[in-house]
Amino acid sequence: MALFGGRKRKQRLEEAGVNAPAAVVSVADTGTTINNNPRVALTLQVNPTDGSAPFEVRKKLTVPRVAIPRAGDALAVRYDPEDHDNFEVGAAAPGAAQADTPTLDSASAGQIAAAATTAPGEVQRGSAADLLASGQRMTAIVHEFSPTGQTVGQVDPTRPDPNDPLYVFKVEISTGGGSPIEAVFIHRVPEAKAGTLALGERLDVAVNPANPTREVAIDWGMSPVT
Repeated sequence: MALFGGRKRKQRLEEAGVNAPAAVVSVADTGTTINNNPRVALTLQVNPTDGSAPFEVRKKLTVPRVAIPRAGDALAVRYDPEDHDNFEVGAAAPGAAQADTPTLDSASAGQIAAAATTAPGEVQRGSAADLLASGQRMTAIVHEFSPTGQTVGQVDPTRPDPNDPLYVFKVEISTGGGSPIEAVFIHRVPEAKAGTLALGERLDVAVNPANPTREVAIDWGMSPVT
């Protein structure tokens, strides 16, 4: 019965829903992570365009780790005028072109770098040293790269090479016979090599086989691979 009710509510939202701008009032971490992306509890203030009074709604969402909403951010919602709790974030009007939900995979390296710059504490960088010591060695081909505007020392003053800049990388990793995979991660770049990075460059990397699309470490002593 609950499932049927949920379908009816979704159908009504599609048919009778109203689009409106909303502002993020608060963001709370639920403690749950799905595919390395956090699930957060959002409180939104919806501002109807028909002149009716603003109202607040709450929803739990899984969001990209490098693009976690913050208080004051503007979002779009679609809500049921007769049931404000029946709403979707980022929904488009019926018949309108649907935009893909932004993800790490669909965003460009530059977009990810911009998000990382504004929310550095929310970016999971992992331990490159641990991966280099225990990860599976592979070769990665650079598809995109972009500086975050941060250095190692700005993120963690206790780490070595504090002046090394941090970059977002999107690379293709050969799996040794299977289909290649695309990995997205943030990594330091030695100051001496920052000016020589190039698209198509081959890097020696160590990968966590349990999470090869996110946990990648570059062995700069062995890169670029010739």
